Amino acid sequence: MSLQNMDLNLLKTLDILLEEQSVTKASIRLGLSQPATSSALGRLRVMFEDELLVLVGRKMYLTPRAEALQPQISALLSQIEATLTPIHFDPMTSERHFTFASADYISLVLLPPLLKHLEKVAPKMRIQVIDLSKGSVSDAIQGKIDGLISPRSALLRDGLQSRTLFKERLVCIARRGHPDIDGKINLPTFQRLLHARYQTELEVSLSSEARQLKSRRISSTPLITCPSFLALPFLVGATDAIALVQERLALQFQKTARLQIVTPPLKTDPLDLCLFWTARQNTDVPHKWLRDTMSYIARSI
Repeated sequence: MSLQNMDLNLLKTLDILLEEQSVTKASIRLGLSQPATSSALGRLRVMFEDELLVLVGRKMYLTPRAEALQPQISALLSQIEATLTPIHFDPMTSERHFTFASADYISLVLLPPLLKHLEKVAPKMRIQVIDLSKGSVSDAIQGKIDGLISPRSALLRDGLQSRTLFKERLVCIARRGHPDIDGKINLPTFQRLLHARYQTELEVSLSSEARQLKSRRISSTPLITCPSFLALPFLVGATDAIALVQERLALQFQKTARLQIVTPPLKTDPLDLCLFWTARQNTDVPHKWLRDTMSYIARSI
């Protein structure tokens, strides 16, 4: 029998008929009239090329074919119902593994409070963070990773959904005792001094910070570019270079890297640190739960 000739809507009727072995009782359970149920049985007999139920005296009995079909039909319907039933998600027992691409700055600012929270509410869930790269966006679109965390300005790409996790103000950092900086810096000095910059494969041309300088036609010369935000404070602390970095990063390393934090001599826009994912994950219940949890945690940092 070909599936093209099968009416799947009749399988539930068949299951109840085989269980009740009575057209009358089956019609009551199905909420159908007895003639409608009898008509359905007739169609089933044609489909399976078997009588299925035969009347012996006043009682109906299953044919050998029906006896063989009964457990198979019941199991098939159970499987279909399980497939159509919304996935039950319990964060306390979920063993879901998520992979996100982001800069190491996110590991410093967002991950500690997030992981502390997950230890309490989702102790078996696992998070992996990998470096941003040229392939990060395509990896997300292809489902190889679960998302990216990055400034919005760095990922204005089609095919990605996003939400802002938090905003970050930019500040200028320099080493304590810098000969040209003592609590403040003017624009000519800012442009004259060498800079330490963050840059990855994802932002081959310009970082989000450097992009702001270019948009304001402010020139700067890099002493070094590196793919680690966490290295910048120590590079600045050991040289006369300066850097434009996130305020939370500067405050975190102000003492250990012996930094002074000064207001940039130009107007800068706050960075929108965003979580990016694809539309195919919108209805993924565990993914949505983690997105909402990230947003909740981000509000407190």
